[in-house]
Amino acid sequence: MTSWKLTSSGFSSAFQDVSCLNRDGSKVIVVDCKREAFSLQPFNGLALKKWDGNSDDRTLYDLAHFLKAIAINKVDDVRSVLENYALEDNPIEAFKQRQAQLAQEEEQRLAELAQQKKQGLSLGSIASRFWRSKQQ
Repeated sequence: MTSWKLTSSGFSSAFQDVSCLNRDGSKVIVVDCKREAFSLQPFNGLALKKWDGNSDDRTLYDLAHFLKAIAINKVDDVRSVLENYALEDNPIEAFKQRQAQLAQEEEQRLAELAQQKKQGLSLGSIASRFWRSKQQ
């Protein structure tokens, strides 16, 4: 992880410029609570809600899960993933909702496969009984 502060004259606040890192921009994610901080490369940034001091806040844990999902899936260009969350007010919450929806769809798909397998076994047992009765 790299932490840096880049300021440019003429601007009233700090801008984080990925091009100054001497790294491949397809592998860099800027995390900040202000979208303006990564406005030079908007699809390299992830805006989180500002911490309000609540000790029950799980945003950083959820961020870790988000980053782990990107790493596990070996995403070639993180900007394509971040672009999907660019318009979300809370991208981490949107990620959690999408993950829950995917898990639900997968669970439904597995249940349907189990039902089909069960029905297939029933038809198979009927067919085998019929076949055995024909041979006798």
